[in-house]
Amino acid sequence: MYKKDSGDKKYFRVLNILNRLNEGPVRLPDLAGEFGVSERSIQRDMERINLTGFHLDTPQKGVYTFASGVSLNSFNLSNEQLSVLVLMREMAGGMGGAIKDAFDKIFDRATSAGTADSPFYSVGPRALNPLTRKFYEDIVFAIENRKKLKVRYAAVNGEKERLLCPVKILASENFFYMLASIDGGAAGQFQKFRVDRVKSLEILPEEFPQPDPKLIKKLLGAATSIWGVNDGTSIKIILKAEGAAADFLQSKEVFPRQKVSKPAPDGSVTVKAVIHHPMEVVPLVLHWMPEITIAEPAGLRDEVKTRIKAYLKKADA
Repeated sequence: MYKKDSGDKKYFRVLNILNRLNEGPVRLPDLAGEFGVSERSIQRDMERINLTGFHLDTPQKGVYTFASGVSLNSFNLSNEQLSVLVLMREMAGGMGGAIKDAFDKIFDRATSAGTADSPFYSVGPRALNPLTRKFYEDIVFAIENRKKLKVRYAAVNGEKERLLCPVKILASENFFYMLASIDGGAAGQFQKFRVDRVKSLEILPEEFPQPDPKLIKKLLGAATSIWGVNDGTSIKIILKAEGAAADFLQSKEVFPRQKVSKPAPDGSVTVKAVIHHPMEVVPLVLHWMPEITIAEPAGLRDEVKTRIKAYLKKADA
């Protein structure tokens, strides 16, 4: 029997659902009533289980069962350990990159089953602000089931209702971003929406076509910051760095496919790269100045000067 004070409710549900599925088909309304949650919450649990690699069938609406040949008895872990894997897979998918790849290998070794492609792509720092997770599970559900979203979004110029087709969740600098196209907008164009600025969200029954994976891969590219996830104008830059800034740029790929010259006798280096947004380089220059300067383009150099002047004006006020 479900207990409201049983600790981690999600873990408790997944553990029990796995055991029920191992015994035979389960019904969505029955589980929702027993655990005291909505049917959508149970659906999300089923999606977690299915995407981890415990493949499910739906012989009829609202009924789930393990696919033919799937049984917990054939795995090398206890039911408790398997339920932890279901939840850990979601976390690993959110981190992306090497973390997700390592989890997939661990799961494959433990269960001899594969995992589906993750709807997550992590950019930059991994730490996530829990305040941005308000609509996290609904967005994941919409991505995995290609459902349109009606959201009220607080942009810089005020709140506005939008119809979105979400394709990825991006994690960067303590924020979640939703990469989505605007329903009815130009084909193949995507924008980033900060999840903490979403004021309301509704999952619509309408589905949107699966976007071309190659297009999404090209859009994400080798981005090293959230600003690099952009299909706009490319900007060729040349930086001059010395001292600690030169050492930093030689040891870290700050820009996609950056080219760093051999150190000069004084240790200085020249860095060439292509960016898509000025904010890919402006914070770096402000952080390392005066040991780093922008040689080209002049417009980007002027923008840094403008920001420094604005700061000094406020600081002296």
